[in-house]
Amino acid sequence: MSNSKSRPENRRRRSIIAFEMIRLDRTATEPLHEQLYRQVRDELKSGRFSDGSSRLPSSRALAANRGISRSTVRLAFSKLHAEGYLRAKPGSGTFVANLLPETFLTADQPKTYQSIRRPIRTSDRVRAIPDGRVGNQFDLGATGSGAGVSLVPSIPAVDEFPMAVWERLRAQVLARKGVNLLRYSSNRGDADLRKAIAAYLCDFRAARCHSDQIVIVAGMQQAMLISAMALLNPGEVAWVEDPCYQQTQRVLTLAGVKIVPKLVDNQGIVIARSPKEPLPRIIYVTPSHQFPLGVTMSFQRRTGLLDFARAHGVFIFEDDYDAEFRFAGPPLPSLQGIDNSSRVIYAGTVSKILCPSWRLGYIVAPEPLVDSLAKIRSAMDQHSSPIDQATLARFITEGFFLSNIKRMRKIYAERRDFFIKQFNELLGDRFTLQVPEAGLNVVAWLKREEEFPMIRRVTLEIGVRPSSLSFFCIQAKLKPAFVFGFAAWTPTQIWESLVKLASALRDSYGCE
Repeated sequence: MSNSKSRPENRRRRSIIAFEMIRLDRTATEPLHEQLYRQVRDELKSGRFSDGSSRLPSSRALAANRGISRSTVRLAFSKLHAEGYLRAKPGSGTFVANLLPETFLTADQPKTYQSIRRPIRTSDRVRAIPDGRVGNQFDLGATGSGAGVSLVPSIPAVDEFPMAVWERLRAQVLARKGVNLLRYSSNRGDADLRKAIAAYLCDFRAARCHSDQIVIVAGMQQAMLISAMALLNPGEVAWVEDPCYQQTQRVLTLAGVKIVPKLVDNQGIVIARSPKEPLPRIIYVTPSHQFPLGVTMSFQRRTGLLDFARAHGVFIFEDDYDAEFRFAGPPLPSLQGIDNSSRVIYAGTVSKILCPSWRLGYIVAPEPLVDSLAKIRSAMDQHSSPIDQATLARFITEGFFLSNIKRMRKIYAERRDFFIKQFNELLGDRFTLQVPEAGLNVVAWLKREEEFPMIRRVTLEIGVRPSSLSFFCIQAKLKPAFVFGFAAWTPTQIWESLVKLASALRDSYGCE
């Protein structure tokens, strides 16, 4: 061993920690044993020891010296033992470890070389993704809603999430299943969760499925990507609603799929096809609540879409977006529930019902497709968190999932009604509000199209940030409009935001 490496080791062997320098604060929220552990650890890491040997005083002596209990010392020392800072010699006492844990964790500093900067070539796949964000713009996620920004579409009221219930169920699940939830898990998803989801969908979405048809995924984007990769080769065609959820276009582009946009009218996606137009392999739709226009696909259009898929061997990807939050009568049955030829891949998520941060969703697939979906999921990221999956299964089976939907529907209905009333009073001179039957967003069409640039600029400046409808368009040329979200804000916050927007528009209009 070199002299440079032996000196620190020799110093530890002939020195003892200066325990008289340790200061314990009995008024602090940090427990005394944690304070003792932390200060001893830092002394050991720094190598600043007093004269003597590497032997530590006994727990009794240290407790008496610092005026604390022996149990406090033992707790601190046991943690230091467990992390490798101390070693015990039977009959001799406790000593500082010859090699501290940092020895095995801290790499030697490499030699420095002059950096050579060359441009990095990224793949065509990355360059093709229609996403212009850079740097810290990704920190705000898909919605781009930072602190203090309001009326952004597609954000649920996460502050209403029943955290106490969830934490209680989570603790029960961990107590019952223990270390089994810390291991690798099923690529298809937790069996209890798949059963619970199947029962819920059959009871409330008129689905026809069983648990073996379900694959648990990390949200809707992954459901889209897995389905596209299972069914389409690069260059094959997918029909997509236009306008559409922006992540649909990004995901399909990543999969190398050729996207053919299809217009949406007041009944849903228009499935007319010219004779020269190639047939799609898959059609992506949001029939329960089309995003962003809010249209509910008519029953006639649903049956026509299923007939088209059956006749041409096409699959339909049904994103059951916001189906739970309907405010005008009962929902129509899911496409999957009225499909009698196994052409529908049904997908859902808990992002809007509970919260988006868990990244938990599911695919209900025709049985012959399930193994292919599971293989792709396994190659991507194995599985979602087993702890969250098991907790969600309990949350559903014990009735909390359904009761939370009912409670949130009431809250959202009240916020929706309040938003509509205040919006029409404060901004009705500039916008015509389109009120959908379901969902957490509304579309506001401009009465004077030439005002769009000014209104867009103002919304960015004041932090009231509806999305422009054109942001969701692929080829569709629609009249100028904005998509407002209302779900995540209280009536007071909604009113303050609308007043701020109305006032800023008046001021800006007067300056132009």
